[in-house]
Amino acid sequence: MKLVGNLSGFVWREDSADDDMIGLVVKRVLAEVSNTPETVGEYTVGLESRVQDLMDMFDVESSSGVQILGIYGMGGIGKTTLSKAFYNKIIGNFNHRVFIKNVRERSSDQDGIVNLQKEFINVLTSLVPQIEDVDRGREKIKENVPEKKILAVLDDVDNINQVDALVGETRWYGEGSLIIIITRDEEILSKLSVTQQYEVQCLTEEQALKLFSYHSLRKEKPTESLLDLSTKIVRISGYLPLAVEVFGSLLFDKKGVKEWQIQLGKLKNTQPDNLKDVLALSFESLDDEEKKVFLDIACLFLRMQMTKEEVVEVLKGCGFNAEAALSVLRQKSLIKIFADNTLWMHDQIRDMGRQMDLIEIPGDSTMRSRFWDRTEIMTLLNNMKGTSSIQGIIFDFKKKTSWDSSAEDIAVRNLQNNPGIKSMYSYLKNKFIPFQEEEKPKCYEITIRVEPFVPMNKLRLLQINHVNLEGNLKLLPSELKWIQWKGCPLENLPPDFLAGQIAVVDLSESRIRRVQNIHSKGVDENLKVLNLRGCHSLEAIPDLSNHKALEKLVLERCNLLVKVPRSVGNLKTLLQLDLRNCSNLSKFLVDVSGLKRLEKLFLSGCSNLSVLPENIGAMPCLKELLLDGTAIKNLPESIYRLENLEKLSLKGCRSIKELPLCIGTLTSLEELYLDGTGLQTLPNSIGYLKSLQKLHLMHCASLSKIPDTINELKSLKELFLNGSAMEELPLSPGSLQCLTDFSVGGCNFLKQIPSSIGGLNSLLQLQLDKTPIETLPEEIGALHFIRKLELRNCKSLKVLPESIRDMDTLHSLYLEGSSIEKLPEEFGKLENLVLLRMNNCKKLKRLPESFGDLKSLHHLFMQETSVTKLPESFGNLSNLRVLKMLKKPLFRSSESEEPHFVEVPNSFSNLLLLEDLDARSCGISGKIPDVLEKMSSVKILNLGNNYFHSLPTSLKGLSNLKNLSLYDCRELKCLPPLPWKLEQLTLANCFSLESISNLSNLKILHELNFTNCEKVIDIPGLEHLTALQRLYMSGCNSTCSLAVKKRLSKASLKLLRNLSLPGNRIPDWFSQGPVTFLAQPNRELTGVDLAVVVALKHETRDDYQLPDVVEVQAQILKLGEALCTHTLNLSGVPRTSNDQLHICRYSALHPMFMTIKDGYTIQVIKRQPPIKQGVELKIHGIHLVYEGDDDFKGEEHLLTETQQSVSQKLASFFRSFKGGEASSES
Repeated sequence: MKLVGNLSGFVWREDSADDDMIGLVVKRVLAEVSNTPETVGEYTVGLESRVQDLMDMFDVESSSGVQILGIYGMGGIGKTTLSKAFYNKIIGNFNHRVFIKNVRERSSDQDGIVNLQKEFINVLTSLVPQIEDVDRGREKIKENVPEKKILAVLDDVDNINQVDALVGETRWYGEGSLIIIITRDEEILSKLSVTQQYEVQCLTEEQALKLFSYHSLRKEKPTESLLDLSTKIVRISGYLPLAVEVFGSLLFDKKGVKEWQIQLGKLKNTQPDNLKDVLALSFESLDDEEKKVFLDIACLFLRMQMTKEEVVEVLKGCGFNAEAALSVLRQKSLIKIFADNTLWMHDQIRDMGRQMDLIEIPGDSTMRSRFWDRTEIMTLLNNMKGTSSIQGIIFDFKKKTSWDSSAEDIAVRNLQNNPGIKSMYSYLKNKFIPFQEEEKPKCYEITIRVEPFVPMNKLRLLQINHVNLEGNLKLLPSELKWIQWKGCPLENLPPDFLAGQIAVVDLSESRIRRVQNIHSKGVDENLKVLNLRGCHSLEAIPDLSNHKALEKLVLERCNLLVKVPRSVGNLKTLLQLDLRNCSNLSKFLVDVSGLKRLEKLFLSGCSNLSVLPENIGAMPCLKELLLDGTAIKNLPESIYRLENLEKLSLKGCRSIKELPLCIGTLTSLEELYLDGTGLQTLPNSIGYLKSLQKLHLMHCASLSKIPDTINELKSLKELFLNGSAMEELPLSPGSLQCLTDFSVGGCNFLKQIPSSIGGLNSLLQLQLDKTPIETLPEEIGALHFIRKLELRNCKSLKVLPESIRDMDTLHSLYLEGSSIEKLPEEFGKLENLVLLRMNNCKKLKRLPESFGDLKSLHHLFMQETSVTKLPESFGNLSNLRVLKMLKKPLFRSSESEEPHFVEVPNSFSNLLLLEDLDARSCGISGKIPDVLEKMSSVKILNLGNNYFHSLPTSLKGLSNLKNLSLYDCRELKCLPPLPWKLEQLTLANCFSLESISNLSNLKILHELNFTNCEKVIDIPGLEHLTALQRLYMSGCNSTCSLAVKKRLSKASLKLLRNLSLPGNRIPDWFSQGPVTFLAQPNRELTGVDLAVVVALKHETRDDYQLPDVVEVQAQILKLGEALCTHTLNLSGVPRTSNDQLHICRYSALHPMFMTIKDGYTIQVIKRQPPIKQGVELKIHGIHLVYEGDDDFKGEEHLLTETQQSVSQKLASFFRSFKGGEASSES
């Protein structure tokens, strides 16, 4: 594995540091996070057919070309919903993807495009780029997208410059990339080189009625009495989904015909096709408070991407009934609240709201009551135009990040010399260095005075992030209810700042050291929320005794805090106290009896905190107590008084050895997390937790048993015991009736599963990976709702119980690495099984005849099993899409090895939906039946290392085939005509291959591998492969070599990137030896071509077990020091000692050559020390390609040699070869 690992990627070695492995885990997690689909509406109509339209237009699995899709249509017609659904459908085909929302809205901000560019790069790479302007952003995007297959969606584009700034040029992107542009303006698409356009049409009348009925009546179709009215309404709405949804929601609480007729009359008075008029009817139905809440959200909060909780806090601070107002807005479809508690509003509804926010001021032009545009705000303040009508202002000047170029240079060099996660961390740390915590920034991007705010005597909401506010803060409007001033430059916050009517103060990420105490006798009844999150310089928690209404205090990541003062314990109205990750906090309150209303106490990450207050039970309202990663040794006995506690988390509290007996009195507890604690036992009283729904005890290495009383947890839904020292499961019959997810994977001492497990009637997922269980009880078949069963690497498990057939809801079964010897005879009764993974079940020798009854099976993985015969019923797997049945070795190291034969039934060709078949090393021999055209869905076919001597002519009938691999099929003698969609063809080591059909119809083929096809004398049609990028011919005979070179001399080679074939010389216009790059005025470097001649010594080549020659490298040098080293892609190891010519053409966008600068040197060397001995580097050459050198599109036969493009010169080079010169013996 170490050997293969050198080819690419990161290798885990025994001497690697822990953080390397952590990095790999982080990378994997980030990849999984980026797989998260976009949220689509809760109820959609007609969406599936539209998504299928797009699927039919594009081949999303293609790895050739860059495609651009333009989706257009009027506002509110469902473009974004369609694009999200399409994105979710195809996301699995792209390793890199990004969905940029609200481009029109967000790009209108100052630095809006730059921020979108940062997001574009950050989502794709997980890096935070340093971008000063749009042009720099384009360069950064250009640097980060090459050679990557990317899915990029730009939603709501209204200017072609947005596409240019965010996408740049299609030539930057890797093959198979798909860019989706969503716009209302079809003209934008006509100016772009889009591959396809798709116009989103309105709903049909039937679809519109269905959508309207759902939102107005919560039914599939209108009642008979309302059908006529419903039809009239959807017709007037123009069948526009947004209008239908909003107007339907408006009628939800109006059940009578007369009420519907009144609303229909109002709808008729709107202008035809004027969506905003229709939406305005819903706005007018709101009461005054609901209107204010709606406008606050539409104009202000949406731009801030606030959560529901944050919005509620602000609105309550303004005296509004926030929850009730949000409920009304949601019911009327004016807002949506997603599962992650984020608020969303359709841009048409948002724009309608912003239009409604305009107020006519007598004697003045139209004035807004809420301001969010930075330019308008600065004009307003600079010209002292503030009025009493203004209620809200938000603007945010993001803090800049300082740049340490010298540190970056060092880190870049380390990264290039030693590519890996560790050096990547070092690079990132040095590239982005924030201001030192103790150092105040010299200046702010903007300074404003307090005085312009004075006339705004009704200003409720103010955001001034990263702004220097000068003047007397007492002059701020007295009606101010919410202020957010992130990055506040004040070190000492004056006491009166928290006085007055202000209810919510957010000063997070500020430089505040101290908040001066209020010495007046007055009492403040208004301040409800104080957020000082990330104030790293804060030395002490202020005395907030006078703030008698304070409900939420956030001090997360205030790293200088050492203790919590006594005054905090007297905040009788406090609901939430957040001290997470205050790493130096060592002293909490001694007395918490004053916190009578506290509901949430967060102390996670306070690693120096070892003691909790003894009277912690004196907080009767406490619902959440988070203590993860603290140093506490025990829970105070008084915890039994926390009768309302719903969530207790002690994850990573390694000093906790036991829980108090009184834990059982916490009858409201729903979630208990004890992962990674030092627990040795659980008290019997845990069974009294009647409300407990989640119990996590993962990686409790000292916990060997749990009490029988766990069976009394009648509400338990999740029980996770992974990696604990559990020896048995004390499950009683009929217990845990609500349990849906049970996991004991990695419990190395758990040898038996009790029969009582069959009584878990609600169980959906059961995970038993890496346990030493030897059998499963027959009673397990009684799990009639089970969806997923995981039995990976159960080395002692040899059989599955016959009763498994009764798991009629089972969707996924994981058996990888287990010792299963056979499957039950009635296994086929698992009629809902979709995924079956049996890789490395090396003792499994046969499949039951009933296997073909698995009608729902989509994915079957049975690599490295001992199955030698597939049952005749196998062809009945009518829904099978993916079949992996390869065996090892994947290639033959000697002629004497006995093949592993797998007998394939005649019914195999009935797998009509099969798309991906991997049958390497399955011993398929003789002649393959001529029935392949029936399997026309196949896209990937890998038959490497098999023993057949011919392929059927029906192979051409595989009309969707893209990848055909016949590697090491040594008996294959002829290649029939191939399907035209083929993109990759591998025939390496087909030693007996003699004849090849004409390939000229393969217009999109980009990779062709004929390595060691020693009997082939020509490749007809090669010169017509206009999309060819990689051609590997090492080890072919001299006749074939000469014929191929003649064909290449007539071919277009502009796309060719890698070439290998016999040859003992390189083009004479390549420079031998190191080449120094000298920047040319007005001519950019566009590529670097490298040519090498190598040979393998005779005694070495049979022992060279790698698929590629990996001994030749290119380096970028600066002043003689290697900044970057790259192993050349010399694919194909010849069986001869003859010289082999390899040409590697790199775009200047290749990661290696993006680092090159004026005066840097490029050289080609042999790897030291070598991975394998016996590789001789005979000749090498380098040629730099500049702008204009290889982009001529006309007829080049009219040009002189000095005028010809690089690709044409390469063609002429192949024309220069004569008979007998194709290769030479070493």
